[in-house]
Amino acid sequence: MKKFKNAVALMLAFAVIASMTGCSVTREASAEATESTQTTYLVGSPGTNEVCEFGVTDINSFSITTEYGETMNYLLVGVYYTNLTDNTQDIARRNVELYLDNEESVACEYRIEFEEFFDEGLLFNDRKVNPGRTKRGYIVYRVYRDYSIINICLNGITVTADSDEVVPLGLPTEETEVVIEETVPPEPIPEPVVVEPVPEVPTEINPETGEPIIVEEVPPEEAPAE
Repeated sequence: MKKFKNAVALMLAFAVIASMTGCSVTREASAEATESTQTTYLVGSPGTNEVCEFGVTDINSFSITTEYGETMNYLLVGVYYTNLTDNTQDIARRNVELYLDNEESVACEYRIEFEEFFDEGLLFNDRKVNPGRTKRGYIVYRVYRDYSIINICLNGITVTADSDEVVPLGLPTEETEVVIEETVPPEPIPEPVVVEPVPEVPTEINPETGEPIIVEEVPPEEAPAE
C-alpha cells in the first residue's frame, strides 16, 4: 500500500512539472507573438492598419521665456492621418499620444507666445475626417525633462524617434541690409597754372566825358652817341 502511495505521489509530481513546463512555453510563445505584432515606424515612414494611415513628418523643439523669467520647453510634432474606412472618424489632437522614454506628455493648447514660431492655422485641428480624406497639422507638447526616445502613438500605430532627430526652431531674425562700399579712385591733382601778370596801363579821366583816357607810355629817346 505504501508503495502504491509513493507511485501515485510520483505520478502527481510528474504531472505538475509537465503542466508548469507547458504553461511556460505557452507564455513565451504568447509574448513572442505580442512582440511581433507591435511594429514601430520611423519619422517620414507612415504606419497603416485596417482603420487608418498615420505618420509623423517632422519633430521640432522651441523654448519661450515668460515674463517671470521661467523657461518653458516644447516639442512641435507634424502629423498626418488618412481615414481608410467607409465612415467619418473623429480624430483630435488629444487622440495622438506622445511618450518621452515611456512617460506620457499631454498635448497643449495654442498660446500667444507661439506666434513667434508658427501660426495657429498650422495646428492639427479637431474636425472630423471623411472617408478617404487626409488631415495634416502640428501638435504642441510641453517638455518637463530630458529624454532620449520619443514615441508618438495613434490607433495601434507607433512612430519612434531619437532625441537627435529633433530640430530646434530659432526665432526669425530681422533681415539686415548689406551695404557694399564702392572704392572711388582719387581724383588726379591738377597741375598748377602759371598766370603771367598783365602790366598796368596808366589811365587819366576825361573831365568832360568822365571816361578814362589811355595814356601810352613813350619809351625814352636814346641819347645821341658822342
